[in-house]
Amino acid sequence: GHAGQSAFLESRILYPRKKEKCLQFFYRLNGSPQDKLVIWIKKDDGTGNVRRMEKLHTITADGEHHWKLASIPFGVQNKFRYGFQGIRGDPAKSVGGIAIDDTSLTETNCPTNVWHIRNFTSLFNSTSKGDYIISPVFYSSEGYAFALQLYPHGRNSSPYVN
Repeated sequence: GHAGQSAFLESRILYPRKKEKCLQFFYRLNGSPQDKLVIWIKKDDGTGNVRRMEKLHTITADGEHHWKLASIPFGVQNKFRYGFQGIRGDPAKSVGGIAIDDTSLTETNCPTNVWHIRNFTSLFNSTSKGDYIISPVFYSSEGYAFALQLYPHGRNSSPYVN
C-alpha cells in the first residue's frame, strides 16, 4: 500500500430521539506516525438520502501505542450514520495499524472529567493498603477545581472498607 490510502467503516442509519449525542470508543494507533483516524457523520441531505458528510474529529498518531478512550460530542436531529475513516501514513515507518473497539453511542452529553489510569495491574501489585495516588486536577462545569485520591487496596482505617 501507499501513504494516503484509506478505509471507511460506518454504522447503520440511526433515528435519533434527542439532539445531543456522545460517541465513545477505544482506539489504538500503532502504525506510522502520520496515521490518522477521522470520525464523520453522514446526515440526511434533504432528499431523504443520508449522504451529506460532516467531519466531527480527527485523531492523529502521537507515538503512544496503548489503548485510549475517545469521547466525541455532537448534535443531530434527523437520521444519520457515523463513520470511522482510517488514513494510512508512511508505510515504510508503519509497525502496526489503526484499531477501534467498544464503540458506544448515547443520547447524552459526553463526560467532561475522565481519569485514565494506565497499567493499573502494575500499580495495584506495587502498592499496599493505605497507599494512594492522586488524579490530575479536574474542573467542574461551574469552574471549581478538584482532584481525587484513589486507594487501590483501601485506606488503613475506614468506616466503609476493612
